[in-house]
Amino acid sequence: MNNPNTVYWTCALAGWVGVCFKLRDLLHSPRSPLKRAVCITLALASTSMFCAAPSSVAMINKTTGVPNLAALFVYIIIVMISASAHVMLAYWLHPLDRARQAARRWTLTYAVLITVMIALFAAGDAPVERRLDFDTYYASAPYLREFILLYLVALAAATAAMMGLCWKWATLAGRPWLSRGLRMNGIGAAGGLVFSLAKLTAVIARWCGTDWDGLSSNLAPRFAAPATIFTAIGVALPSWGPYLTRMRNQATRHTAYRELYPLWNTLRQAAPAIVPAARIPRGDFELRLIRRLAEINDGRLALRSYIDPRVKGLALRLGQEAGLTGSALHAVVEAARLKSAVADKARAMKFPPDAAADRPQGGTDGIGELSWLVELSRAFVNSPVVSDVLVQLHKDREEDALDSSQER
Repeated sequence: MNNPNTVYWTCALAGWVGVCFKLRDLLHSPRSPLKRAVCITLALASTSMFCAAPSSVAMINKTTGVPNLAALFVYIIIVMISASAHVMLAYWLHPLDRARQAARRWTLTYAVLITVMIALFAAGDAPVERRLDFDTYYASAPYLREFILLYLVALAAATAAMMGLCWKWATLAGRPWLSRGLRMNGIGAAGGLVFSLAKLTAVIARWCGTDWDGLSSNLAPRFAAPATIFTAIGVALPSWGPYLTRMRNQATRHTAYRELYPLWNTLRQAAPAIVPAARIPRGDFELRLIRRLAEINDGRLALRSYIDPRVKGLALRLGQEAGLTGSALHAVVEAARLKSAVADKARAMKFPPDAAADRPQGGTDGIGELSWLVELSRAFVNSPVVSDVLVQLHKDREEDALDSSQER
């Protein structure tokens, strides 16, 4: 996207989509100050990106008939973003009563700042429309000079304070998604700080008779859009994050359910009695998953009399020779035991029950039952060590049979 209008408007559209999602949460809790602050911050960030586009600047100036009024709009919106972000952080980090006091202080401070900015802009004279270099073009104009300096210094101070606050609390936040949101806000604040410092440097250079306008018109805008995007993401993460976690966990459980099928299907064919006749509705996924786990464990118990005691030692030796350790080695051992048991049951070969096969396994390193059984299923289907164990077991049995025949 080389067209700056497209970049700004795309960012604004993405932000407004986020606002729509957050408004749904606000409708459920209309009196929540935190949700209200989040919606306001997202809305202001999106509006600033829309108004900062060159075509939007031209439209605002033309519609109002006031040259450079768009600059006032954009600057006030950016300052309001800082205010709403500070209010939001107050509700994130402090108890409700303390957060309300902090929110009132920030709101009052920024309200005074915005009032002074409006007064300075109204007192100044900016007859020539400047869409990209308003700051440097009017850097020495009476009242506008103070207007620009106040805006840039206030923005630099606000973003610096916010960046330090976000990074400090990100390491102390107890909730992972809040910590990630604070870090994203910290990155956004850092971008805003670079934006304001670049423009401030270019303005000071104008006062000194030097032309560093490129810092304001070329460098600073490159940080404006990313700063706004990171801020919008940081605002949304603490509330959206748990939804993302649930979606990821649900996807993981569906994937695990599918990966368990080969092991479950083999055990079901070897011991049909493990599957109850009652069917489960397809829409009740959790019940189907629980039942699949139970049926796999029931199948393992049903095969305990067909597990050759030699398989465990053989699988341990070959697994260790293959470099396996921990849960991977344990999964290969259990998979080899089950695979040999399925084959031996078909041959009606029984052995003394192994008590270890009666106990549900969670893995030697403490992984959960679902993760452990998925690892077991993968080893059951794909492990070359399991195949080698069965081949070696067959050879050992043939040798035993040959020795027995020779003794007779």
